[in-house]
Amino acid sequence: MSRLPIVFAVVLALAPALAEEPQVMPDQLTFGYEDEGKVDASPAGCEAFVKENIDWPEPEMSNAIKDVCGARKRHVEAYAAIQMSYRALAKQIGDDNRLDTAAAVASFEAMVKACIDHKSNVTTGGHNITIDVIPHDIAARCLDMGRVILDEETSWLMTDLEKRVHFSP
Repeated sequence: MSRLPIVFAVVLALAPALAEEPQVMPDQLTFGYEDEGKVDASPAGCEAFVKENIDWPEPEMSNAIKDVCGARKRHVEAYAAIQMSYRALAKQIGDDNRLDTAAAVASFEAMVKACIDHKSNVTTGGHNITIDVIPHDIAARCLDMGRVILDEETSWLMTDLEKRVHFSP
């Protein structure tokens, strides 16, 4: 007696279990750039960086601290904003099992990271305080670009009724 029908029956019985489970959307985006989510935009953190890297007289020293804090704050705000936009998009598509949301998220994260890498590679990196300002401004600009894309996708996916309720004054 051939074992082939038995093997075939076992494979058919196990096929659903062997099928790949659809990946769920992560709770938050992760881009993988240096110090992601760990930016210290506190006045003390900015001042410590500036005083460690330059010794300028006043008012240049105070202005440098403000510049560093400004760049860091823009970065932190852009990171928070893109996460909020991501949650809005996830609310629209997260439960739709027809979509490959995990692949979409991975592609989006790679796109934002590629933006950061590209812009970082076309800058000299600066000197003095700009060695800190430039990377934060680059990250903020790429995160903002990503946020706009997410907001446009979310808006496009919302029904007319949802748009009227969501955007009504």
